[in-house]
Amino acid sequence: VMFPKNVKTTLLCGPKDLSKSFMFEAATYWAEEGQRVVYITPTPLEKRPAACHDRRNPSVTALKLMRFIYLSDYEVLVEQLFKLHTYAAVPSVLLIDDLDDYLLSDETPGDDNSRSRIARICALILHSMKSCSRILKKNVHVCIWTSSSLINNFIQTIYFRNVWNLTEKENGKVILVERCSIRSSLERSYIYYKFQDGMRVLQQILGDSMEV
Repeated sequence: VMFPKNVKTTLLCGPKDLSKSFMFEAATYWAEEGQRVVYITPTPLEKRPAACHDRRNPSVTALKLMRFIYLSDYEVLVEQLFKLHTYAAVPSVLLIDDLDDYLLSDETPGDDNSRSRIARICALILHSMKSCSRILKKNVHVCIWTSSSLINNFIQTIYFRNVWNLTEKENGKVILVERCSIRSSLERSYIYYKFQDGMRVLQQILGDSMEV
């Protein structure tokens, strides 16, 4: 298991239509904590995503700590990950939404080429953030969204300390959030109603990755 102590890793597994909202809120959460966030997305954010939690808009200070980068394909993602530690403002948080868009290729999803590509990109993500941690001399965080490639994939247990499954229930009014563990198939779960639970569930998910 490859868990560097100074890189806290979280994998969120869920439907594509939830990713933008959750990842934007994760970016806001960390920026409000004073962390410098790089948010990588395969499709430009044309507007602020719909809220899942009852959140306020990010403060001006938090927005200044958030850098949104649109990267269209696997090659440019790899290029940026190699450069991450050379940014003028080195990030302490890396968010990638949605990793699957960079992994999908003509190959069959389960074949060896596909698996080695997933493993390569996960290893590079960890390596990049380890370099950032060394420069910043503090713990750093990685949070990745997957809607297919890394779900129920043994690779997730190699590279991610915290793995959460998100499922919509009751026509999208409720989101079930379950934490998976290497030791047992299910370790902890939360159920929340959109707009009623504030940022509580998000803090639980990301808070776990901050504590460990």
